[in-house]
Amino acid sequence: MNEGGSGFVPNPILSGLIGICPLIVVSRSLAEGTIYGLGAAMCALALGALAPLVRAFITDRLHAPATLAFSAVLAIAFGFCVRIYSSAIATGLWIYLPLLAVSGLSLSTLRHGSLLDRSAPDGRSRFAVVALESLMFFLTAAFVGGAREIIGLGTLTLPTPGMEPLRLVVVNISPLRIFVSPAGGFIFLGFLVAVYRSTIRAIRRRQL
Repeated sequence: MNEGGSGFVPNPILSGLIGICPLIVVSRSLAEGTIYGLGAAMCALALGALAPLVRAFITDRLHAPATLAFSAVLAIAFGFCVRIYSSAIATGLWIYLPLLAVSGLSLSTLRHGSLLDRSAPDGRSRFAVVALESLMFFLTAAFVGGAREIIGLGTLTLPTPGMEPLRLVVVNISPLRIFVSPAGGFIFLGFLVAVYRSTIRAIRRRQL
């Protein structure tokens, strides 16, 4: 969806389909979706804040490799923190913790970062747009993980610290286990994208 010069910032997942493949793989529970979304959001925010400094002190030729190197450091540091916080969640997120360095949200932030000396179409700073996209990415990742877990397993795993996160039983059956698989994740996200886009179009028609 186009920002269209308004104050609207599209949801990076439901509108731009940013980073959906790793998100679908790892967001099989509320805990995994929340931690993955938090990591992507924190890396994107740090990159958005660093971009002006990189442009000020590093030549344009080294701008891209420098920011990517910093993104890798952030992802590795976040991965270590997750392992200390909960080894079970870190194991579930597996290789996708270090891959936060090149997640769709981080790459989108790098694109915004190359334009941080200019304002967004509605006059806001590019960092404000990055912050809003990061927040929406985090909330959507947590929602997708929680909803898939409830529908697929009938449980809700909270992102609590320790060897095993706290798991609540919502229903005593596993209604549709396919939803915790990658195929079911794409089906669920497809319905969610359709609902989101239909809602946005309806709101915009009312505003005309």
